[in-house]
Amino acid sequence: MFVRMVAACLVLVWSAVASAHQGTGPHGGPVSDAGPYYIELIAKENQLQVFVFDDKTNSPVQTGKASATATVLAGEEKQTVTLRPGPPGADDNVMIGQLAKNAEAGMRIVVLIQFPDRPSLVARFAI
Repeated sequence: MFVRMVAACLVLVWSAVASAHQGTGPHGGPVSDAGPYYIELIAKENQLQVFVFDDKTNSPVQTGKASATATVLAGEEKQTVTLRPGPPGADDNVMIGQLAKNAEAGMRIVVLIQFPDRPSLVARFAI
């Protein structure tokens, strides 16, 4: 039993250490690795903004044909937010959605992005 607990702890620590992107992204939000990409999340007031970047070149990835959702957990409350590509004139790599209430510390957010003909991307955040 003790060996299993130590192994589980090592797996958790290793995944945190192995993350290529830590800290904040170019827009000041937390980042999360998602396959060959990394995702930056901005949760401001009642809006979520998600930016997608190529993991190798750090260049923006166009999201115009992508679909996405964010599952937001705040305490016992759960909300699913539909994310859509930003308006004309916005960054080509942003997807935006509206929260039912203002973002607050302690929220956990799971973002699922689907590009045509590519595997789904999953990014997890705790703000």
